Amino acid sequence: MPRPQQQFAVSIGKPRQTGAISILAAVSMAALLAAAMMAVDLGSLFYTKRELQKVADTAALSAVSDLPNAALIATDTASQNGFSIPGAHTNTMEVTTGRYDSTTPDGVYLGTFMPGGTDQNAVQVRVTTQQPYFFLVGTREIVATATATRTAVAGFSIGSGLLSIDTSQSILLNAILGKLLHTKLSLDAVSYQGLATAHVTLLDLVKADASVGTVDELLNADLTLADLMLLTANALGQDNIAYVNLLNLANLSVLGDLHLKLADLLKLSIADSNAAASAELNVLQLISLAAQVANGDNFLNVPITNVNLPGILSLDLALSLIEPPSIAIGPPGTDGNGEWLTQAHTAQARLKIDVKVLEMLGDVLHLPIYVELAQGNAWLKSVVCANPINNSTVTIGASSGIAGIYIGEINDDAMTNKETSATVEEAKILDVLGLLTVYAKAAIELPGGGGDLVFNGPFDDNNTQRISGIETAGLFTSLINSLSLRVEGVLGELIQIVLDLVAALLGLPPFTVADLLKQILALLVPVLQLLDAVLAPVLSLLGLQLGYADVTNFYLNCGVPRLVR
Repeated sequence: MPRPQQQFAVSIGKPRQTGAISILAAVSMAALLAAAMMAVDLGSLFYTKRELQKVADTAALSAVSDLPNAALIATDTASQNGFSIPGAHTNTMEVTTGRYDSTTPDGVYLGTFMPGGTDQNAVQVRVTTQQPYFFLVGTREIVATATATRTAVAGFSIGSGLLSIDTSQSILLNAILGKLLHTKLSLDAVSYQGLATAHVTLLDLVKADASVGTVDELLNADLTLADLMLLTANALGQDNIAYVNLLNLANLSVLGDLHLKLADLLKLSIADSNAAASAELNVLQLISLAAQVANGDNFLNVPITNVNLPGILSLDLALSLIEPPSIAIGPPGTDGNGEWLTQAHTAQARLKIDVKVLEMLGDVLHLPIYVELAQGNAWLKSVVCANPINNSTVTIGASSGIAGIYIGEINDDAMTNKETSATVEEAKILDVLGLLTVYAKAAIELPGGGGDLVFNGPFDDNNTQRISGIETAGLFTSLINSLSLRVEGVLGELIQIVLDLVAALLGLPPFTVADLLKQILALLVPVLQLLDAVLAPVLSLLGLQLGYADVTNFYLNCGVPRLVR
């Protein structure tokens, strides 16, 4: 039998799509090429942005060092970094000076830049360039902005300065400083001059004290006056002329009972106290003001007796300090409440002086003089930093308090009553065996002054300016001329009769005993003028002035430039 034939089914499928794959490949290649082109353009933009930001950063950091010339410095810095204006890409640069505040007075983060204003401490630089595309059509503007700031810190004092000390002045300084230190001193003029010309920085004191590691720790450490003397001596080193004197003072046992914190003397109104580390402090000023702080914040009575200018006069002087003066270091401007960030003040004080004439009139004449000094203040208004730093400008506002000087007897509690001023009544200034008694009273008010003081470098303790209400030259002459005299006693009556006869015979105007005594007292003016020379260094030692205020801008640190935005 023939085999049956096998039948095969043949299926016919879809045609092969080799052409579609080619199309997809072509499209993919085009997309990849477009992406690559876009990546090149975007990469170019990001690179340009990064380089432009470098230009803005370096320009702002350079310009903030000299705000008055910020635009010129920023342009020059940008040019040195290859950014010319307008250049091939229509480059632009905007430089704006202003103020940057990182926090509010309550410590809340702020971080704002305000253009313009007076208390400028920052600069903002905005640069632009037109970046052409490599593959796309046209250009794109690239912008970079940088804000840099630096916190300027200045140090100043009011009411004290360098002293030029002679032997007669050192007698009073020994009496004043000795009473402040609760001991007796016998330093000569050379020793005081050595202390007055010596300087020490806060960093020097930190290095000399093994128990502290920062300026903050030093300021808040509980020190005795002996500790401070020893630290200061070690900070100065053995080669300094003041070293031995300071060691001798440190060895006074009484100083161990007088404690203080330097923070109560040095008013640092800056967050980072290390910015004041290099401030140079006058050693004599540091010691005297520290002694006042250690003696308390209220009244300090310092009786001084038997202080003589041989052959001329003797003084009995009592001093009452209401509060110690301070040295201020900090930034310029005001806080959110309008209070000055950095300010210093002089102490209010009262002085009672009994001047007794010895050889001239047989110790029968004495003048009780009372001086009342009101408070003086200074505040740091603005700092304009420049390069070099001695071209910088520091503006300090200051006011001198009203002072009064009187001849007469004051009320018993005048030296201790801080609620009211003293009352001055007639004083018996002359008594000749009860036959001639003279009573006197005089008063001169010295008005306070005020204004802005502008300082340039060098910033050291010779950089002093004065706010004057009235000059004190001729003060005691004016005081004598203003005397109101009252004469009692038989001898006074007889002298008046004689004066009346002489006036009648010579045809002169009436001339009273009081007029005659004023002429005699006028002979004492050269003697009284010595008080100017004697009291000036004493008041300066205490940070006080009479009728004026000396402000010393002894330190300026323009800070380290830093980027903030």
